[in-house]
Amino acid sequence: MEFEDRVAAYAPELKALQSKLAADGVEFIEIHTVDTSGAFRSKIAPLKLSSHGESINAILYCVTHGDGQPMGDVAFASASANEENGFPNIKGIIDPVTVVQHGWKPKFASAITRSYMLDGAVCPFDPRGVLAKVEERANALGYEARFALEYEFGIFHADHDLMRAGRYRELKPWGHSLINYDLVRSGEYQDFAAEFITRMKSIGIGVASLVTEYGFGMYEYALTPKTALQAADDAMRAKLHLRELCAERGLVATFMTRFQPPGKESACGAHHHVSLWRDGKPAFAAGPGRLTPVAEKFLAGVLNRMQETHLLFRPTVNSYRRFDRGAWSPEDVAWGFENRTAPIRAITTPNDDACRLEHRAPGADINPYLSIAAILAAGCEGIEKKLSLEAPVTSNLANLDKPKLPRTLNASIEAFATSDFCAEAFGEVFRDNYAESRRAEQAAFDAWQASHITDFEWQRYFVS
Repeated sequence: MEFEDRVAAYAPELKALQSKLAADGVEFIEIHTVDTSGAFRSKIAPLKLSSHGESINAILYCVTHGDGQPMGDVAFASASANEENGFPNIKGIIDPVTVVQHGWKPKFASAITRSYMLDGAVCPFDPRGVLAKVEERANALGYEARFALEYEFGIFHADHDLMRAGRYRELKPWGHSLINYDLVRSGEYQDFAAEFITRMKSIGIGVASLVTEYGFGMYEYALTPKTALQAADDAMRAKLHLRELCAERGLVATFMTRFQPPGKESACGAHHHVSLWRDGKPAFAAGPGRLTPVAEKFLAGVLNRMQETHLLFRPTVNSYRRFDRGAWSPEDVAWGFENRTAPIRAITTPNDDACRLEHRAPGADINPYLSIAAILAAGCEGIEKKLSLEAPVTSNLANLDKPKLPRTLNASIEAFATSDFCAEAFGEVFRDNYAESRRAEQAAFDAWQASHITDFEWQRYFVS
């Protein structure tokens, strides 16, 4: 649906929402657009749900992580915005289903946009649009895909002087212990958890749990299942509002995948739980230790494209410091029932409604629209092509000769950038733009590394 058609379809609902929000006391609205890397880029405005659309700066689809810190590379080369086209604005429209009033701050509402080019065509760079297209593919097969995401993350005491200086490693973790599932890690923890869960409930996001994870400053929340696009929206909002709650309390949250040295304590994953439903019934469930034929085909498709789509699960230089099968961060292309060392853990208990696949490769630094799209597109292809599923792993994966996931960002970029499947599933323009965004990440890291003498070099060579 192109821009003018979308505006016409949304206008009556946006007008009704404007009146309702105003009557309920809303004065301000936060308007979110998701960028290529998976961050919300947002503005606060007086309440106005425009039925004529929003202006969106196209540079949002070529900005780098951290807006170029510490190298100053604010944007990467992109067809979305550049010197040739003058870095234009493009068009956006608020999706009415994303409009919510904030229960903890009732003068505020928020909404998420869809993006369109100046000629009215669907914006090919928009991650939310990419997922919407893939979800339509699943629906056309007669299935409703449901996803639930878990996020592991760190919380530290905020020190703005240290943060401005880039001295993040000197921040102090929140809480006095590294114990898993601990209710008394700090005196404020239970109140913090209750406030987060309550805030999310007020905007329609279910939090299944919030727990302490193994490691100083390590925590995890799990969200309840939603349809694909809704699940990605929930993931983005929960992450934003968790960071907001931290900021209010003198804390700061991080979702970088590893902030402790490899091999020490936990890393930050973002496991994706996926199931298909038809006519209100679980399409994967066949009883304990079994999967239906459609589940087997879906899973076969996910495994078949896992190396090509790996970049969407581990998209940053830091992602590859989380590689550790022994710490339940997968290295192989494999699956097993209740096997946390494989990238796909099939869960078939305690009942049919709980039957699902857990994808364990994604880290907390993912763009959830893209990681969900990758799983769903590959699974749909498995159903469409009636792919056969290999046998589950029943022994130590370290002793098996399974295909390996790419171990570096460069290797993942190459697999993604040359993938015909990714071009077809996500659009060739998107594939190429995203690959270029990741090349920029690698180039920035390489440039930083080349300009610094490492601690290894000082300690190894200074006195030798």
